Amino acid sequence: MSFLRTLLILGRVSNLPTVWTNVAVGWFLCGGGWTAELGWIVAGISLLYVGGMTMNDAFDAKWDQENAPERPIPAGQISHRATWAVYLAETVAGIAILSRLTSVNELLIGGLILSITLYNILHKHWKGSVILMGLCRAFVYIAAGSAVATQTSSLEVATILFVVAGAVVLYIAGITLAARNEHLDSPVGNSFLNRILLMLPVLFPLLGFRTVPTNPLYIGVTAVGVIGAWAWIVLSRKALAEKIPRGIAFLIAGIAFYDAAILAFADWRAAFAALACFALTLGLQRVVPAT
Repeated sequence: MSFLRTLLILGRVSNLPTVWTNVAVGWFLCGGGWTAELGWIVAGISLLYVGGMTMNDAFDAKWDQENAPERPIPAGQISHRATWAVYLAETVAGIAILSRLTSVNELLIGGLILSITLYNILHKHWKGSVILMGLCRAFVYIAAGSAVATQTSSLEVATILFVVAGAVVLYIAGITLAARNEHLDSPVGNSFLNRILLMLPVLFPLLGFRTVPTNPLYIGVTAVGVIGAWAWIVLSRKALAEKIPRGIAFLIAGIAFYDAAILAFADWRAAFAALACFALTLGLQRVVPAT
């Protein structure tokens, strides 16, 4: 059980529900339905996510030794070599599921893996790597959408999906910028740039609200998503100013709120599921640290 918990911490599995909602947005916004393939995409992307997070600890082992000795490798809970082996197993399994059991475009799978790898290599050496972290999430949205596109006519992904993914790239960049200060003696997590980037997810559902069908259920779900996402980001920014790790965890969970607002335009059941994933993320973060 101790080793299992170590794997959960390495993979930051408490954040996985937000990855599931990313997949759901890409899938349903491109016209996908409640089919088995959606489950396989969720499974494959989840493995790539935990693999990427595990790789992050492997790359940061030396830095963690000095700055975050509580992490699994410096704490002696797992060896450096074993961490690389776990990363490889998780990533290979994820690739196998996506390539054999789904219609996700293989170039997009490669793009996701490349973004994950480049971020882990460069994030301690290049400030611009925060965009690479955002791209990792963007590839999740677009990859899920590509699976639907291949089942129709061609690899055409809904244009609006790129808008959604673009907003998330900048939002994740804002979170990552704040996370850079996590281990500083005098952290500053609420810079002007952070405040701008972290409010972007509210704009899309707010601007798109007028396109919601007149069905009261759709309007209600969308309103909850817009108002809820805005309120949660405000609360998260306050938490960020008080305690950076807590604020970052809240902001990561907020991704599911953003996705819920988007999903209201496509499938109300998926929107409610995304809100449940938001609550699940907060619950899991009490057991497994988000960062």
